Amino acid sequence: MYKIKNINLTLDNEYEEFENLQLTKYCEWPNCEKKGEYKAPTSREKLRVFKFFCLKHIKEYNKSWDYFKGRTTDEIYNEVSNDAYWHRKTSKKVNNFKIEDKLNLFERYNQKPKASFDKSIDNKIQASLNTLEIKNFCTISQLKRQYKIMVKKYHPDLNKSGSNEKIIKLNEAYSSLINFIKK
Repeated sequence: MYKIKNINLTLDNEYEEFENLQLTKYCEWPNCEKKGEYKAPTSREKLRVFKFFCLKHIKEYNKSWDYFKGRTTDEIYNEVSNDAYWHRKTSKKVNNFKIEDKLNLFERYNQKPKASFDKSIDNKIQASLNTLEIKNFCTISQLKRQYKIMVKKYHPDLNKSGSNEKIIKLNEAYSSLINFIKK
């Protein structure tokens, strides 16, 4: 609140002092003549409109002012949880972005593995498949999964009888199949 004091102006210097006095904010507490240096919101609905108080009265005002006054616990909970996204509407992000490949640039990546081997496949590859107990052609992830299963099955710590040779055969079969698939 701005208060204007009745001052008689006689000189230019006094006029400048009067302007400074006019812009001085005074405490809005009833019957207080101190400067209002501290601001406080007027109400919950008008958080950008302030009242100005001196230090003594701002402390009293802050003790009595409650932002959630008159609200139920559910309303308070909703208010606090909405603060996480600044009370704005949220929506699920949906990507409907599709690429039209007229030049077949991505053809190599879209090809699915063959369902079964042709007869022209090398005997070594077929032997590797038999060693890993794979019946049909598979992807690299399926090959790795089957390799891990077989290694656990024939690991030397679990099987004492001649499993070292079986592990060596499994490793050779796995490496030859990985090289074949990556080509």
